[in-house]
Amino acid sequence: MPSSDPTLAYSLPIPKGWGRVTGLGAHAPAGHPEILGIFAPDPDIEGPRIIVSVTRLRWDVDPAEWVRHGWELAGWSIAMARPLEARWHPRFEVGGLKTIDGRVEVRRATGFVDNGRLLRVDVAGPASTWKRMHDVLWPCGVLMALERPTYRREVEPQVHRGGPHMAFYLPESWIARPQPPPWLDTARWVAEPATAAQGSVGLRIDATRWQYDRPEPIETRQHRLHHELWTHGIAPGRQPKRIPPGSALGTAGLLGVYVATARDREQTFELRFAHRDVDGWSLDYTAVIASPERCPLDRMRAIRALEIAVATTQIRPKEHTPHAA
Repeated sequence: MPSSDPTLAYSLPIPKGWGRVTGLGAHAPAGHPEILGIFAPDPDIEGPRIIVSVTRLRWDVDPAEWVRHGWELAGWSIAMARPLEARWHPRFEVGGLKTIDGRVEVRRATGFVDNGRLLRVDVAGPASTWKRMHDVLWPCGVLMALERPTYRREVEPQVHRGGPHMAFYLPESWIARPQPPPWLDTARWVAEPATAAQGSVGLRIDATRWQYDRPEPIETRQHRLHHELWTHGIAPGRQPKRIPPGSALGTAGLLGVYVATARDREQTFELRFAHRDVDGWSLDYTAVIASPERCPLDRMRAIRALEIAVATTQIRPKEHTPHAA
């Protein structure tokens, strides 16, 4: 039961005989981790240990990217960063290595977001003992749970956007507006952060009615997209690579999420594509995502906004549109 905030009461398994290290600090400023508990086999926390922390977020961000960026700033070499199969919350894990005072330290974090707070369990220790301790420490983070979770994954309120053919949600800090349709039987919307962004990210959603009662293949849709990007001075890289869908996992009709590099005359950046087929319509999402070196916060917000839009887009039936007879 953290004394700083009773709503952060949590439970997790710890190895038998381990104790809790006392004398922890008080509140940390927003955006920085606040230590809720450190558990170790003895007061010497230079050896294997478990660290429980919370970070109060302001924006909807991809949590794995958030942790990864913080570790990189602290000098950690990232070994992996990925989503985990969800239990009650969509979870993630990040692993890293760092040389400290001549010895290699290993750290592996698992966590989730609940009601605007990023809860995290780091298991850490010297590389010399990691192989022996890994199987003991791994369940500690995966099984950590709040005593009174809200199950609210969002940090910001979500705002309803869209037009007569489709509707979707985005974080409150994003704006969206319709664009002229690029081809027949298509609706297009574009979105971007309204505040605290450097103009290096954006999201586009195209909804296209099926022709001949069947959707076009993904390859055809991506080829058309590449051609459109070329005409706007953007050179996509090689064939897009399929990646995990993050919190959009399980969305009805989701065909896949893909990533590719691209560049214009000024910079190199990342493109993410997602494709859904639902209710006689093809939904194609294109996200321009800043490089982690130039605009890390913009990048995290864009990844999360894409996942929210993919998971919440709905096609509006004809009788619900203003053009219905």
